[in-house]
Amino acid sequence: MLPVSQLILWSLIGVVFGSLISWIPGFHIFNIMALLVAVFGVGSLMPVSAFPFFAIGSIVAYAYVSAISSVYFSVADESAVFLLFPTQRYLLLGRGHEAVMLYLIGAVTGTLILVLSAVFIFPKVLPPIYQATSPYITYFLTAIVVFMFMSEWPKEGDRGRGAGERLWLAWRQILGGIAVFFLAGILGFAVMNTNLLPSTSAYTRLTPMFIGFFGMSWVLLNILSNPPMLEQVVDDRVESSHYNIAKASFGGALGGTIAAIYPIITGGMGALIAGHMTSQRGDDAFIISQGVNRVIYYVGAFTLLFLPDLRLTRGAAAWLVSSVYTPKSYSEYLAAVGVILLSAGISFLFAYYLSKGIAKTFRVVHIKRLSYIVAVLLV
Repeated sequence: MLPVSQLILWSLIGVVFGSLISWIPGFHIFNIMALLVAVFGVGSLMPVSAFPFFAIGSIVAYAYVSAISSVYFSVADESAVFLLFPTQRYLLLGRGHEAVMLYLIGAVTGTLILVLSAVFIFPKVLPPIYQATSPYITYFLTAIVVFMFMSEWPKEGDRGRGAGERLWLAWRQILGGIAVFFLAGILGFAVMNTNLLPSTSAYTRLTPMFIGFFGMSWVLLNILSNPPMLEQVVDDRVESSHYNIAKASFGGALGGTIAAIYPIITGGMGALIAGHMTSQRGDDAFIISQGVNRVIYYVGAFTLLFLPDLRLTRGAAAWLVSSVYTPKSYSEYLAAVGVILLSAGISFLFAYYLSKGIAKTFRVVHIKRLSYIVAVLLV
């Protein structure tokens, strides 16, 4: 393992790098990491054994600081899709900074849950649970897909003039969702069997599909909707309760854990399942639960790469790192847990003060103009 001084240094570099990138609308830390690997490689920029700790710092920073773009610029990755709508309501009321504070409460709670679980629960509980359930993952994923379709319901069926028109109005959104589901599958097959990158970095080819396409949809919505730029209140007070925080934390931790452990399931899907299981209500609870969910999903999934007797590769960052280096000792696992705490503290302060600064100057640059720039960068 790296000397402690080098380990901390590369972790701090990762935090700074992730913090500077993650608040920019449409940017995703996985995309930037993939670009770095594809263009520069790892050994020339940093020691290979430092890459996992650089990645931890960057991912923790993203889990915290990306709340800025989700709240103020309405651009996020797939796992934040349930976060966007409540925060848009907060933003329209001039309470964007309060929405960020609620998210950070959830993120800090998620970090504490993750660290305590990583030290006392994961090493003993996760390996036997995963070994017992892994033969049935296909059935598990099929059940989740069926549940996603069942969780929708016919809409607008009472507005048509005749039976045929009412039937079409009721089912058109569901049919559109089914069409998108199968089109996404076809796109996945196409991308998996074609490649523009050299063979040495071909494993990064899926990242733009997962991240760039999703970010672009929100950028286009910003351009088409022309959202109003309202004055924001810079106040650290939040309206919630201890009960809502506890309930939201449980739901967020459940959804994040499901998404972190099992393949293909993303943070948004985990949040959907956990939200139905725990019956989440209220905008404040939704935002807090997403803070918990995203930390456990992103950071927790990557931490599983370090866990002895398991070493799961979950998420784009874990695949990137494992392609060049796999942690080998329990001491590296404990070091990763310590880096999570250090990175979370720095990321919290960065997100907090950045939110206050953006809230004070929110009306300087219109979101629509910013969205044109982001669209070019995403392409």
